[in-house]
Amino acid sequence: MMWIDKNVDESAKKRLNKRISRRMASAGILAVVMGSSLPMTAMAASPEFARTAEEWAKLRDDVLEYDEIAGFIHEYNVTVQNNQYEYNEFIKDYGRTREDVAKAYRDLADDLEADKSGESEAMSRISDLQLEQQAKQLREQADDNIEDSHIHYLSYQQAEDNLAMSAQSKYISYFRDKLELESAKEEKQTLENNYQLAVTRRQAGTGTEMDVLDAQEKILEQEKTISKLAQEIEYSRQSLLIMLGWQAGDNPEICELPQFDLAELDGIDLEADKQTAIEQNYTLQINKRKLENARDADNQEKIKKTIRDNESQIAVSVTNAWNALQSARLSYEQAVADVSTQERSLSLSQQKWNVGMITRYEYEQQQITLSTKQRAQETAILSLLEALETYRWNVNGLASTG
Repeated sequence: MMWIDKNVDESAKKRLNKRISRRMASAGILAVVMGSSLPMTAMAASPEFARTAEEWAKLRDDVLEYDEIAGFIHEYNVTVQNNQYEYNEFIKDYGRTREDVAKAYRDLADDLEADKSGESEAMSRISDLQLEQQAKQLREQADDNIEDSHIHYLSYQQAEDNLAMSAQSKYISYFRDKLELESAKEEKQTLENNYQLAVTRRQAGTGTEMDVLDAQEKILEQEKTISKLAQEIEYSRQSLLIMLGWQAGDNPEICELPQFDLAELDGIDLEADKQTAIEQNYTLQINKRKLENARDADNQEKIKKTIRDNESQIAVSVTNAWNALQSARLSYEQAVADVSTQERSLSLSQQKWNVGMITRYEYEQQQITLSTKQRAQETAILSLLEALETYRWNVNGLASTG
């Protein structure tokens, strides 16, 4: 958004920004309205003809699927809707080009000069001088202006994609937290088994009352952990729903995460993706647009240096995301191997239990261990999916530039 230089006094700021302030107030009202409705009933950002009837039906039902996230963000996220409103109002008030925006500064400069009294009294001359100086500053800002509507458009698109990426992460975290809750409940089962073992040993004279009390205390502590995790899951659920246009108290069905083909990882061309990331990066596109708009040679050189730095950092960001993806894949493959190993151990334990070589407690512990390994594998696949999404977003415009 275009704001007046801090060296211009408040009266001058108000003149140029009064239209912006009216828009911001209207947008605030819009946010309240949009945030108070369900996606199935709220006013979408796009006109009806922008999507097919089937697409609208999917967005307006009471079901949330992972692949619908970008659509929900675009249509119902309050920040995105406000940004779209601001963008449209910016064009109405200031036009599209650098020259249109600069004209707004010059118009205010003209207004300030028109307000000069021209009187000879000392106070009037001082006031006129201040107005003249402010008008001069505004014209200098007009000459130096490098903003236009396309830069605002790119900034808002960047914000929307960041919100979509954040919502995807929340969605994945929601299921990761649910797995953690399952693991916590399994741990409670182990602690309960330990408690029963402590009771048995105390009765047999091989354990103490303190052992029993300690085992009981651990169960109580685990119950607190489980309760805390359940609260965190509900908070994550509400946070995700609010981002996508629902209210915190709504209860749409949140579908399971989709499966993805690991072969996609083998098809990644890192060098080609680096080039795509440079072409798609929002920050770099914005700086290139600023370079096109810049008129001052020194400013042009500064922006060129920034662009070179951007390109270098984008390549680093994509490489880092790729390395993190490979690490997540290795962790997943290790988790798969751990499950396979534990399955063999459980099979052997079952044979031993059948012939009385181990106790039921020992056999049940092997079952719990397998379940824990399986939870770890499921968690690893979620981490792998998140790493893949991070890599995709790096390639598709959101790579870090500094």
